[in-house]
Amino acid sequence: MTPRQLIREAGDLVSLPKVCVRINQLVDDPTSSAQEIGQVISQDTALTARLLKIVNSAFYGFPGRIDTIARAITIIGTKELRDLALMTAACGMFTGIPPNLINMERFWHSSLACGVLARRLSKSCQVLHPDRLFVMGVLHDIGRLVMFQQRPIESRDILLISKGRDDLIVAAEREVLGFTHGEVGFELASDWQLPSPISSAIRWHHLPEQATADPMECYLVYIANILADSLVWESDLKVELDRVLPSSWQITGLTPMQCEMAVSEIGSEIRELYSILMGHAQTASAG
Repeated sequence: MTPRQLIREAGDLVSLPKVCVRINQLVDDPTSSAQEIGQVISQDTALTARLLKIVNSAFYGFPGRIDTIARAITIIGTKELRDLALMTAACGMFTGIPPNLINMERFWHSSLACGVLARRLSKSCQVLHPDRLFVMGVLHDIGRLVMFQQRPIESRDILLISKGRDDLIVAAEREVLGFTHGEVGFELASDWQLPSPISSAIRWHHLPEQATADPMECYLVYIANILADSLVWESDLKVELDRVLPSSWQITGLTPMQCEMAVSEIGSEIRELYSILMGHAQTASAG
């Protein structure tokens, strides 16, 4: 079994909605216009509503209200809105995973915290597309959900071996399955035609020193993941910062103090984004 085979086995369970497939096609088509992309998104009223709530949230902090998808495209860009649309779709998947394997509410809180932190930290690192860091952070653990869904027994074994510790999970996955959730997430991101920096960050968020492309993004998501876990699991932040790879500070130019400050500032943003992104998923699974 390989990560690619696991994704194929999952089939339609991890397939993007048709509207996202069409958005991808238009974004990759040099002859398409922003107006066409906006029209496709606007045909899906639920997706439109969620995207507009996100871009009008305190997280983005734009002055004035953004009332249309066309306006959102003008402000944040076509590719950035595509990334948000795909991320939003992903948050609505994986609703049938047994609760004895994972607490999905805590999982998405941690993922959103990682995204918010990655974006915030990236603004101190002169990253070209800081908004893309949000998507990277939110989707960094998507491969774990595929594993839980397709290999629940093995996933249980992995949790037992790693004792639930994030720093031991990769070794446990290799022992049980022969590959990691980062590699599974990378294959899924490739299937979804996400930009290569997002795919790279998903693949290497535990092992940024091994990244062969986009090292800054990989290190930022790596740091944000450690910070997010500390926040959600209420562990000692200073202890967690001590286990950050020294190369992280060299590559990003960040300091532990900047990280501590970022963690202290994001609580309300995470709660607002969770309400926007996961409210519809909970409603759908209840219906």
